[in-house]
Amino acid sequence: MVLRSLDDDSKISIGANEELTNHGLDSIKAVSLILELEEVFDIQFADEELLTEHFSTINKIVHQLQNKLAD
Repeated sequence: MVLRSLDDDSKISIGANEELTNHGLDSIKAVSLILELEEVFDIQFADEELLTEHFSTINKIVHQLQNKLAD
C-alpha cells in the first residue's frame, strides 16, 4: 500500500525508519495513503492526528495504525 503511493514503482527497498518523502511521498500522496488506510482498516483519523510527521516513515504509519486499532 505504501509503495503504491510513491513515485518509484520499481521494486525498491525502504527501511522502516527511512523518510518516505525521499521516495516521492508528497502531501497529495500522503492524503491518498491515509484515506486508503482508513478504508482498509475501517478507522478514522481525527484532524489533530493528521500531521505529516505521523506518516513520514513506515514505522510511524504502523505506530499510528496500532494506536487506532487499540482504541
